[in-house]
Amino acid sequence: MRIFKRSLAGLFALSLATFGLSTLSAQAVPMSCQTSLGNSGATLTLANSTQAFCTTGNDTNTINSTYSLFGMTGWVLSEKNDNNDGDGTIEFTDATGNGTQSGDWTIDTLAGLSNVVITLKAGDGFGAFLLDLTVANPLTGTWSSTKNLSHASIYYNGTPTTVPLPAGALLLVTGLAGLGFAARRRMKG
Repeated sequence: MRIFKRSLAGLFALSLATFGLSTLSAQAVPMSCQTSLGNSGATLTLANSTQAFCTTGNDTNTINSTYSLFGMTGWVLSEKNDNNDGDGTIEFTDATGNGTQSGDWTIDTLAGLSNVVITLKAGDGFGAFLLDLTVANPLTGTWSSTKNLSHASIYYNGTPTTVPLPAGALLLVTGLAGLGFAARRRMKG
């Protein structure tokens, strides 16, 4: 009986470990959509996303604070990888390759937000992909397109909770200056 209990306990531990490891390594299924039918349309795919939406047109001319995307309005352009558009809250650190049909993407932060979208513009339209924040690393993934990429953009919905780098740098400089003045005052006194 004792051997049976040990074997059963060992089997339970092994199955729990196997289930736990498979759960940790699970990745979101890449989402795809098609901008339109015909020669000017593109099929776009982004890994680590939960929803996809494709349409014709240009995302930076279409998505704004009143545009409804994934049932939400209030979208803010954070970055467009081919120019300095956006507020810079979330930025690409490994930008998608304009003029190519596949690659990797990496962003620097989620800024405490729960709704972040990456758009891919190719052919006669764009695809918007809501990032899956439950995957092991939601800051990176892959993308592909049947047409050469024009640009990629990042949009967010909500209020960021992190301090942007310029404001953070100002706080750091102010704090260091304060420490310097305090040390100087202590040395004089």
